[in-house]
Amino acid sequence: MNRLAAPGPSIRARRFHVAGAPLVLAAALFVSMFVSTRVHAEDVTISGSVRDAKTRAPVAGAIVEISDTTGGDRDSVSSDANGLWSFTFKTSLVDGTSAAPDRVDLRQNYPNPFNPSTVIGFTVRTAGRMRIAVHNSLGQLLDEKAAFLTPGGYTIRWSTRGPAGMLFYSIEANGIRATRKMVQLDGGGGGGGGGLGDFALSHSISTLHSLGKVSGAHRITAKRWDYEPDSVTVADGTTADIFLHTVHDQAFVIDLHNDVLEKIMGSGYELGLRHTVNHTDIPRLREGGVDAQLFSVYVPQEHYPDAYAESRRIILAFEDQVARNSGDLGEARKPDEIAGLNGQGKITGVLLLEGGYAIENSLENLKALEAAGVSAMTITWNDSTPWAVSAGDSRSETVGFSNFGKDVIRTMDSLSIVIDVSHTGIKTIEDILAVTRNPIIASHSGVWSLRHHTRNLTDSQIVSIARRGGVIGVVFYPSFLSYDNHADIQTVIQHIDYIVRLVGVDYVALGSDFDGMNPPARGLEDVSKFPALTLALLQHGYAHA
Repeated sequence: MNRLAAPGPSIRARRFHVAGAPLVLAAALFVSMFVSTRVHAEDVTISGSVRDAKTRAPVAGAIVEISDTTGGDRDSVSSDANGLWSFTFKTSLVDGTSAAPDRVDLRQNYPNPFNPSTVIGFTVRTAGRMRIAVHNSLGQLLDEKAAFLTPGGYTIRWSTRGPAGMLFYSIEANGIRATRKMVQLDGGGGGGGGGLGDFALSHSISTLHSLGKVSGAHRITAKRWDYEPDSVTVADGTTADIFLHTVHDQAFVIDLHNDVLEKIMGSGYELGLRHTVNHTDIPRLREGGVDAQLFSVYVPQEHYPDAYAESRRIILAFEDQVARNSGDLGEARKPDEIAGLNGQGKITGVLLLEGGYAIENSLENLKALEAAGVSAMTITWNDSTPWAVSAGDSRSETVGFSNFGKDVIRTMDSLSIVIDVSHTGIKTIEDILAVTRNPIIASHSGVWSLRHHTRNLTDSQIVSIARRGGVIGVVFYPSFLSYDNHADIQTVIQHIDYIVRLVGVDYVALGSDFDGMNPPARGLEDVSKFPALTLALLQHGYAHA
């Protein structure tokens, strides 16, 4: 544990010259000032623990900073493997009486040495008239201030006055004097300038009746690279248990694509129960810190003749799960509803219709699905519709929308349905951007330049989406991320990095595709693993906002 020190030359490295008196005389006067004094030293220990606010597990290796609330000393220690820490400091007071200095605590000034000013801190334990004085090494008074002060922590600023050298500052109250020394690096304050400022109250304190005295106070701040820092103020000699929230838990986490609703249809799969199969349930969403999830309403293409009715049945099944788990899960159709559910501590579910074929070429069906809760729609799935060409179609680069497709986009705009272009053909995306007035998303896609796959986006598509204020949800599907169909967290980060370098961090989102792939990327096996991605991003150099 190292005491923080202000930059500057060491005391021993500098020669001090006292005007008008030999150095021997200065030393003699220094001795004569203190031969009759008594030094009172008291060991004070502050200890505590650092724990994870969510799991209550100990946080090892946290930096615990201890700072005097009066603006004096600052120190730091680290929490051990059990999250525990302890710091003992010695208070030294010098007085000219035999009485214990239990009415005032004088702190070391900071910074020290100083130029051009420093802050002196002290704690008043009993109300009364206080006098602070500053002398040079010859015992000559440079400045003084007096006032009636109530119990509390105080600071007073000293600005350079007199020649460079060792100075002594003392505070007196009710016959008790405490003195400390400080080093003034350069002279100044000629013509009456510099000296002591005004007393400033930093905090009030109350008497600890059980101890018969008033305690000083310290500010304790705990932090670690993967946690948000937090602070508490405690009385000297007490404990400080700090609970830190991870960067991940403090973030609002939204995943743009999850296919678990397909799993609940006809299988009895309950979102409220923890499972060892599939990728998603509410307990694991909680563990993963997921605040909002876009749930895909997906009807396999072979059900095309009945896609609209099947989509309605999936929506009803989702609403049933919301009703069964109303304390943990809610449905949102508007942005302010997401904020409201988040304020209630609930996971927000948003419905995304995956595949425009489900509207069965009917704008009325599109309107009915929106009324039933659909807030976003993927324009195509892997196969084209009569009105829009998909990414897997050989015509992807040359054929896009029909006139009816343009009407679909205009209707989505009027209903505020978010347009999703994952799975959608190159020319179709161009046509969408020419028609829509709103930002668009790619809910679960990768980067074409890193993996040539029809499901991924080219640089020009990424730029076009970003220019319109949209985002790209980076997918976790290994076959979309790498050529050997094997991927891990670092592979996902490679795709994130590419988009960030191309258009900026504001246009990257997460679009896992959990429960729509098997196997997922290593390290991202299910929805509980989102914190691992946050940790990897922090280790990679990303900073939390």
